[in-house]
Amino acid sequence: MTYLWPGDPGWPTPESESILEKDISDPGGEIDLDAVCLHAAQPHLLDELSALERTVLRARYGLDGATVRSMKELHADLGLTRHQVRDALESGLAKLRTHLAA
Repeated sequence: MTYLWPGDPGWPTPESESILEKDISDPGGEIDLDAVCLHAAQPHLLDELSALERTVLRARYGLDGATVRSMKELHADLGLTRHQVRDALESGLAKLRTHLAA
């Protein structure tokens, strides 16, 4: 298992614009732990996912410099049903959780 420390590549910084910062800047809001883990995870972990899962996760959480997209935007942009987009997101997150827990 690889651990990230402040200053390591992949560690969220105050200069980066991401969904993580938006969550933290709202003191009354809850932090999305999936977003935190995804931003801190090593980039090679996404290689374990299908192309659709990678696309959805990158766009939904703003990974690799992508613009954060809503589920509605993803479904419209990809030409998939909302159910298909949600399934890709959930299965991708489940695979990453399993891989990180191992």
